[in-house]
Amino acid sequence: MKLYILLLSVTFNLLSCTGKDVAPQDILTKATQQLNNWETLSFTAATINADGSKPATSTVYKLKRVNYEPHLKLFFFKEMNKEVSIYYKLTSLAVVENQKKKITTFDYGKDRSIPKYLEAYMSDDDNLLFTAELLSKFKDDFSFVEKSDFNDRQVYVYKLQNYKLWLDAKDATPLKLEIDDGASGQKEIVYSGVVFNEPMSEDLFTHPENEGYVSSVYGIKKEPMLNVKAPNWTLLDLDGNKVSLNDFKGSPIFLEAWVSSCSHCMESLPKVKQIGKEFGDKIKVITVSFDYDLSETKATVKDKDINYLVLQGDAVFDQNYDLRSFPSYFVIKSDGTIVYSERGAIEGKKEKALFEALRVVK
Repeated sequence: MKLYILLLSVTFNLLSCTGKDVAPQDILTKATQQLNNWETLSFTAATINADGSKPATSTVYKLKRVNYEPHLKLFFFKEMNKEVSIYYKLTSLAVVENQKKKITTFDYGKDRSIPKYLEAYMSDDDNLLFTAELLSKFKDDFSFVEKSDFNDRQVYVYKLQNYKLWLDAKDATPLKLEIDDGASGQKEIVYSGVVFNEPMSEDLFTHPENEGYVSSVYGIKKEPMLNVKAPNWTLLDLDGNKVSLNDFKGSPIFLEAWVSSCSHCMESLPKVKQIGKEFGDKIKVITVSFDYDLSETKATVKDKDINYLVLQGDAVFDQNYDLRSFPSYFVIKSDGTIVYSERGAIEGKKEKALFEALRVVK
């Protein structure tokens, strides 16, 4: 009987020890170690802005540490909303845009900005590398807030200034990061599918050659598009109707490429309106939006009261007109010859030169 009671007591104690909570500070330490000592890391980050000013996003990351890589010490794959994928493996950097059916590769040998591109692609705050940096620098400054539940998991919640971090209370997996930037707004990033140290083939970081996609190389300088025939195009308007450059034969054209998220594009918008107002029917104003989301373009057209023609850009237009930044704009003579081309905000010397070209074009 005494032996039975003793065995029962030992079993109870073992179960009690197994179910004992890990201290919040120990979980924070474990999370810091996991996020700084991995060989491979994969996860999905879903970002929601509290004020709804931007649509929710979902980004898939796959990272592999490579000590001989000269810039980041890693290879990476990054897929945003299943639309844009970025592949990087040593000297190979490529951006695949599914909606545009476009593959952009970067000339590593000639483009000295490659390190800046890599840092920009990896610096988003939905990247767990950002959370890892926070923990590395400020682990001792994170304060434990509470024990709670999140997505059917017990979590510990920590706070550091304008950051709140949710960690799994058992295995220290990061589950959520909340950022409150005050006037800039509040957003939460929810992590799922976090896996450390799963085998990853290096082929994962090499972009596929998708059939039917337009390929271009960024970093190869071309001669300015000037005194050459404007490449023909057929694009859809915002209602899905086809519009071609040939539809405007015999008329001078102001042609602009832009995106809603481009501050220089929005700053230049009043100048584009001025062109339409000042030159009336003499010059056709045609603009091409390269937003990924058609609804975003329609919202911009409505909010900014745009009354000139807006078309949906594609990869062929992008390649043929060598779009390197937004806005990009062209003045085309009635015979189809480009007599002026420029990039950047329509202001200062660029504005003066543009309007001079518009006043004399025929």
